[in-house]
Amino acid sequence: MAKPAASLLILFFLSLCYLDAQTIISEKLDFNNVAPDAHGLYTHDGDYFVGRTLFIKDDTIGFQIRNLNETTLFLFKDVRFLGSSNEPLRALTGSKFAVDGDKALQARPADELPMPLNQLLYSSTAIPFEGRGVYRNTMLFANEVDIQLGKHLVVGAGALIPAVLMAKVKGQISASEMLHLGLAVQQYVILVDEFSITHPYAIVTLGKSNQYLNFTAGYWIERENFGIPSTETYPMVTLAGSFSFAKNWRFFVEAAAVFQTIDNLVLPTFNFSNHRRKSTFEFGLMAIPDTVIPLLPLLTYRRVF
Repeated sequence: MAKPAASLLILFFLSLCYLDAQTIISEKLDFNNVAPDAHGLYTHDGDYFVGRTLFIKDDTIGFQIRNLNETTLFLFKDVRFLGSSNEPLRALTGSKFAVDGDKALQARPADELPMPLNQLLYSSTAIPFEGRGVYRNTMLFANEVDIQLGKHLVVGAGALIPAVLMAKVKGQISASEMLHLGLAVQQYVILVDEFSITHPYAIVTLGKSNQYLNFTAGYWIERENFGIPSTETYPMVTLAGSFSFAKNWRFFVEAAAVFQTIDNLVLPTFNFSNHRRKSTFEFGLMAIPDTVIPLLPLLTYRRVF
């Protein structure tokens, strides 16, 4: 009797493992709903995607993730739940997430909020950010807030202590999973001497958020309104590369170049980012050629909300 009982016990535990690993497809999955955020897909690795189910064939699910034009293929063995994005996952999967449609990111625990990999030091990328916004402080003096108004528009504002105000507007679109395009303009107003700077530029980003190259080209326009009004315009470009090399860690380099009438200004930077809960801490160096201080340490803090 002992041997059959042991066999039954082993089969029981194997069945539990199988049930835990199988894919749950909700009865509320509606293929007629073609909204870009109609469906939710939750993997055994803990990732949650909002988008649209294109097909289910054999052991494969074709899923179009929101904001991406490419079809992503998922194997049944990797998917824990597939259903409507309006369904709470806690009851269906035992997940720590309680996700409800567009509020998916807000419902994540604090340690699941994403690192703002799309952000650099000098310029913006055209990769959309998964969260609602980011606050940034660099060297205590520069403060800036970016807010996402949908997947195509970002607005920002800030201040450079003690007397500079900043504002930014950016439009972006993903032509494919690997190609992202954008247009942005940044405005700086110096309060003490009626001086302002405008920086309009175009953006091309190649890659995904975890690994990409970013290029911008535009102009650095200086306006002086004190005394005799004057305007000086200089071409400006930036080139950057970002690489996530471990969980919650990335390394990025960025160089900005302003081609002035007499002297050209080139400022390369090297930075590491570490993400913890809602916070990202960055440390690095800025090279300042032909100056008394050739290297300047950089410390940046970002807060995701």
